[in-house]
Amino acid sequence: MFDQDIAPDVVEFGPGDADLAVVCNMHGDEPTGARAIQRILKPSPEFERAVKFIVANPPASILHRRFLDVDMNRVFPGDPKANDRERRLAAQLVAETADCDTISFHTTHATPEPVAFVSEGKPRALEIVSQLPIAYVINETPVVDGAFSSTGPVVSIETGKVQQPNSVAKAEMLIQAFLNNEGAVSEEPPMHAPVTNYFEIFDKIEKPPGDETYELLARNFERVEEGEAYAKSEEGFLLADESFVPVLMSQSGYGEIFGFRGRKVGESAEDAKEAWLDEEK
Repeated sequence: MFDQDIAPDVVEFGPGDADLAVVCNMHGDEPTGARAIQRILKPSPEFERAVKFIVANPPASILHRRFLDVDMNRVFPGDPKANDRERRLAAQLVAETADCDTISFHTTHATPEPVAFVSEGKPRALEIVSQLPIAYVINETPVVDGAFSSTGPVVSIETGKVQQPNSVAKAEMLIQAFLNNEGAVSEEPPMHAPVTNYFEIFDKIEKPPGDETYELLARNFERVEEGEAYAKSEEGFLLADESFVPVLMSQSGYGEIFGFRGRKVGESAEDAKEAWLDEEK
């Protein structure tokens, strides 16, 4: 059905060469970002800077599947000659956004509130996200390999829970904030961040093998102390062997893990810079 010529779908608005990008549908079963982009573009806004709007994985989106061959958000920077379609698409997306400040949209099973992911060593991504109205920003570099955020000034945003209508409204609000803050449109005043908490993840939280009776007790972004139960099942309680902050924990979001163990690094972009942009890293 799809041959070697598949490519991300790109439309561009505004004068000059685009140096801003909004990406959606990296996972084909997450249409929230695409629906938010449609809302943004429907009134035909006048763009003062050129912006690319990109559907990252068109074939998976047509079939409403997360991916066709491999998870696209785990194979960056991709490979233009790969047999796996997502690896080819990843390489094309990197080329398409090479000169752009970029935000990319996803949805989650874990939390109804928007959560942003960046990679350490990317100061521009940290600057972009610090100006968005997002309460939680996470450095995913220590645990996640091959993420889109590792490729440049990219902020990946989980806008809320899968298939919840308000996730589209939140994505629309964040796209509008990004475009306003970067001077691409000026129909609304710039939107600034509330108090933002910065975290980094340091480990995965494994599910008990062969046990489907578990119930999560921990809440995302609420600290779990050493020895405290974070889940239970018919087999007993799962106790923390060290203190951690749960990040994107859910019962059904991932196959073999609940989510991630994290630690808080601060409440300002300066705290995050000190933690993530150290020259020794």
